[in-house]
Amino acid sequence: MTAARDYSPTPSRSRSYRRRKPLAPSESSQSFPRPSKVTPLPKTSQQLPLALQFLLLVQKSSTTLTCCLVMITLAVYGWTVYAPTLWTKEFSKLKTLQRNERQLASTNETLKNKMAQQAEQPGSGLTEPNPNQSLFLAPAEVPKISVPVTPASTKAQPLMPDSPIAY
Repeated sequence: MTAARDYSPTPSRSRSYRRRKPLAPSESSQSFPRPSKVTPLPKTSQQLPLALQFLLLVQKSSTTLTCCLVMITLAVYGWTVYAPTLWTKEFSKLKTLQRNERQLASTNETLKNKMAQQAEQPGSGLTEPNPNQSLFLAPAEVPKISVPVTPASTKAQPLMPDSPIAY
């Protein structure tokens, strides 16, 4: 209970806070006279020392190089994240296509087996193959295509390049 008696909600008078009075418009213009014309500062055409010029050039070039390296690093990082994702998606497509291929082959063989069993039944109306009932067709004539002869002096370009295409 003694702590509550000692507490005073008003600030102590040891610190004095003064408010500044705002200046009247007439007072502010008297203390700071405004010039009617702005005068530019004189231009000094002093050239920087050669060592300082070299250091500035090194700074500019290293900044440019750093920005390029950061962009390349981000691109490589993005590709290392994107490539496995793309590979996983394409690999799942491949697995689905392989599974569909196996199902189609299985269905095809089942249908062939069913047709063979139906053909073996006596009421199917199919007969055994007989060479007397076979049809033989004469081969069709294929027109010859003449290829123009190229002189031996011209060297033909190879179909495969000399350098390897990939690893």
